[in-house]
Amino acid sequence: MTDTHGVHDWAMPAGAGEPSVGQVPDAAPSAAVPPPPAPAQYLPPVVPAAPAVTHAPTYRSWQPGIIPLRPVGFGEFLSVPFRAMRFNRSVVVGGPTLCVTLSMVLLGAAFWIAFTDPSLALLSPSGQISGIQTSTVVVMIVAFLALILADAIASAIVAPGVARAVLGERITIGAALRTIGPRIWSLALVWLMSTLAVGAAMVPGIVLMMVSFSNGDDATAILGSLTLIGFAVLAALPIYVISAVARCVIVLEKRGPFSALRRTFQVIKGRFWWSLLIVFVTGLIIYTVTGIFQQMMSFVGGIVLAIGFNGGWWAMAVFVAALVVGAIIAYVVTYSYMGAVYALIYIDARIRHEGFDLDLARAAEARRA
Repeated sequence: MTDTHGVHDWAMPAGAGEPSVGQVPDAAPSAAVPPPPAPAQYLPPVVPAAPAVTHAPTYRSWQPGIIPLRPVGFGEFLSVPFRAMRFNRSVVVGGPTLCVTLSMVLLGAAFWIAFTDPSLALLSPSGQISGIQTSTVVVMIVAFLALILADAIASAIVAPGVARAVLGERITIGAALRTIGPRIWSLALVWLMSTLAVGAAMVPGIVLMMVSFSNGDDATAILGSLTLIGFAVLAALPIYVISAVARCVIVLEKRGPFSALRRTFQVIKGRFWWSLLIVFVTGLIIYTVTGIFQQMMSFVGGIVLAIGFNGGWWAMAVFVAALVVGAIIAYVVTYSYMGAVYALIYIDARIRHEGFDLDLARAAEARRA
């Protein structure tokens, strides 16, 4: 990752070559006769040359930020995302909050316009649907696109914050937005390709279920359901991990979508199943916690709705507000935490395969100097 304040290039290292030692001077011409050596007593004292100034890593450079610069342990994948959320909260937490809030506001506006559209007659039990207004369609399309972009961007915007936190640097939400701004469509395309890949894996199960509905065969319906669930689960997790790490590559190495996917396979080669296990465990923990929180908010909203059912519109407003607030908090925590996990998977793989810890340590020492 590079920006105007960057001290390190996150791009793939170039091919290694022999170090340059400068140009060797031509030999002296044969006609030149060297002067006779001076007597030993007249030789000047030998003064050793001062060593060249280099930024060799010191012990203080091996943990400049939220993690020590070495391969990341399994337990650190569980705890370090919380450190990143505290250290660079304006990006790691603020970025997903911005994305989720904007998409939820647009979604709420779409529902409101749809419910108040007189052509749909959703609020009138005796009315009849006579069509749909153009403004309603436009707002619903915009809200749908906002949800897609929020899902594609919310975890990717965390990557610059985590990358800088590893070096002990803080960045603003504005700097993170400028980093991902030119890559929005690449992020959206990777999201679309991963979604289509998961959908393609579900086709056999869908076909079996359609056949069972037409024939009335219960055995085929059960087989179709198991196939649908099995293929979806088996395909979704690997595709989700690959696309998530690819989004980190797009943001940090400034690559296109197809180049990022190729780079992702190169980075996590030999660590693929380990990465799946990390994402499965961390995802299970965070989704369980956020799911319980959402259920609690829904329960509180339901109680308020039941108490004030005959009291007016305020009970419905409280119920909807509880659902929206619960969803926003749950999604923000999920995107922040899992986005940090994906960034750590990327950094850990580069440390293991490319000696990236040495590059980061040198960058940290150069900054200290």
